Order: sequence, then C-alpha cells, then structure tokens
Amino acid sequence: MARLNVSIPGDLAPLVSKWRRKINLSDICAKALRAELTAVEAHRSAAALLARIHRPATALERRLARRYGLAAVRVAAGAGEDAHGLREALGMETARYLEQTLSAGAVLAIAGGRQTWCTVQHLGPRPLAANLVALGYRQNDPHLLTAHANTLTTLLWLLFSPQAAAHLVGSDPAPSFDLARPLAPSPQYFVVASCAPFSAGCPLATLLGEEASAMLRAKGAACDFAYNFFDKRGRLVDVRIPGDRSILSARRLASLSQRPDARVVLVAAGREKWRAMRFALEARLCNTLITDTATAHELVGK
Repeated sequence: MARLNVSIPGDLAPLVSKWRRKINLSDICAKALRAELTAVEAHRSAAALLARIHRPATALERRLARRYGLAAVRVAAGAGEDAHGLREALGMETARYLEQTLSAGAVLAIAGGRQTWCTVQHLGPRPLAANLVALGYRQNDPHLLTAHANTLTTLLWLLFSPQAAAHLVGSDPAPSFDLARPLAPSPQYFVVASCAPFSAGCPLATLLGEEASAMLRAKGAACDFAYNFFDKRGRLVDVRIPGDRSILSARRLASLSQRPDARVVLVAAGREKWRAMRFALEARLCNTLITDTATAHELVGK
C-alpha cells in the first residue's frame, strides 16, 4: 500500500490524538480522498457531467416505455427490499427527475402519501415560478400530518419561493390543467402520485373516515392511483366522497397523459402495489413511471 504524509490543522490535532488508537485513520483519510477526488474528476469530465444531466434509458426502461406507451421511465438502481428503503430510493430518483424537468411556468400537482413525502424531502431549494396544486381529501391528516398533500404543497412553496403560488385541498385543480391551452414546447404540466391497495384499515381509509371508506368498499374499491379507485378487475369505481377535496379525474389524467407537454408520474414499487400499478398503466392514467428493478420486471412480464 502506498504511503502519504498528511498535515492536519492545529485545532484538529487533539481530537485526532484522542481517537488514533481506536479507529483506523488511514481508512478514514482514504475514503475522504476518494470521494473528494472522484467528485473533482466528475466535474472535469464532459462525459461524466453529461451523464448526470441526461442518463440514457436502459433496455428495461425502454421495454416498459413500449409496453405501456410511456413518455419517460426511471428504474431506481440500488433500491432496498424493505418498504422504507424502496420509498427512499424512489423519492431520490423522482426528485432528480423533477429537478431536471421542472422549469419556470410549470404546474406541479402532488398527491399525499409517504412516497411523495420522500420525494419532497430530497428536493433542493431554488427560486421557481411554479403553480403548485395539492391533490387529496380533507385539510390535514392528524395521523400522518407530514404526508398530507397540503403539507407537501406548503413545503414545495417554501422550496420554490418567493415566485411560487400554491393551491391547497378544497380548490378546484382543473383550471390549472386546462386542456384547451396550446401545447407547450417542453413539459409544463406535472402530476406526481403513488398508488396503494385500499382496505378498511389502510391510511387513506383512516383519512376518509368510516362512512366514506364503507361507501368505497361497498362499490368494490380495491386500490387507487391519485385518488381514482379501481375494483379487483381493474374497473374504475365511481364514488363521490363528501367534504373538502381536490381530485383530477381519471378522464383528465388520461387526457393529460396523451399530451407531450404533460408528465403524469406514477411513483411506486413493491409487491403489494403491483396490481394497482398495472391497472393505472393499462388504463393509460399516467405517462411517466418511476419504480425499482423487481417491479419493472414484473410489469413487463419478467
């Protein structure tokens, strides 16, 4: 192994002396040097810089795009198998996708949920003239306040301020997604949502309350994407839930998904979500998918 003499600042010397016989200082220095020098090389390399800006689609991503007629697919690499690890990996990938595609004048609607919360967590602050729209039910979720759409929209407004504007649950989201407007030259309309099974004890049923949950179960609701419910055969369930709501209908999501200047993003992974994902994809309610490798293989038939 090569040797290198390293000088340290005087104020750091007592701390180094305290720990030098308890930890491997050479290993720490090697890791720090590797990380720093790799970053420097990446910034100096045009190829590395372009790869970070525009990552070519993999063969699996291209297969998914062809199978479901998608405008964009991102398969998150290195996603863990546990639920938390999956959400974190997908949140990071979605945040990267949004940071690369959001531009001034964009309309961004976000649904509530732990997956979208992970996405917002990984976004960085920047001034952006964006129109932000909360999708969901009720004004807050006392059981999971951080995952409510109003909380997420408020956080986005803080990240993009002072130029962003926000519309919370209760306002009509349809005017922000006016399909009569001329097509923009680049993506300007974004909807970010996940999907999940629906049952009496699930988080969404708890938020909606027993009466609304019973109405949905009576209609056979088995899962949802962006608050549009499917039964076990993949048919849309038509139930109007009373109270504050801001929902983009399945018809509007499908129409948006056909526009080249819109990105309806489905962010999900995991065995328990496969059925809901397949229903949403086959109904063409989204045109962008962010998922993990195992789910991607399942969706294209392995």
